[in-house]
Amino acid sequence: MARIVLAASLLPFLALAVRDQLLHFTARRVPFAENVLHLILGIVLAGVIARMFRFDRAQVVVGTLVFALFGAMDEFIFHRGIPEQEHDTHAKEHFALFIFVAVYWCVMLVRR
Repeated sequence: MARIVLAASLLPFLALAVRDQLLHFTARRVPFAENVLHLILGIVLAGVIARMFRFDRAQVVVGTLVFALFGAMDEFIFHRGIPEQEHDTHAKEHFALFIFVAVYWCVMLVRR
């Protein structure tokens, strides 16, 4: 049941991530370096999410810190002055990811 709750809470983030990717083809031209950084972020986040579904707390913490470091680089280097539509999607995407992470930690508390 815990994995079903996690999966359901992940869906809004995934939908917004797809929308964000589509905006990279329509709203603005994304530089190569930013695409590489997004690839790194995607790989790290996929690993973190996989570990969340395995309830591997230590690996989730480490992976989340690595993701936050690369995510901060992405925000502070590339996301200044982005189009309003992309900015709006990013804000919602970040909030949806926060909700998923919060649900994970709530599930972890209940599983104790």
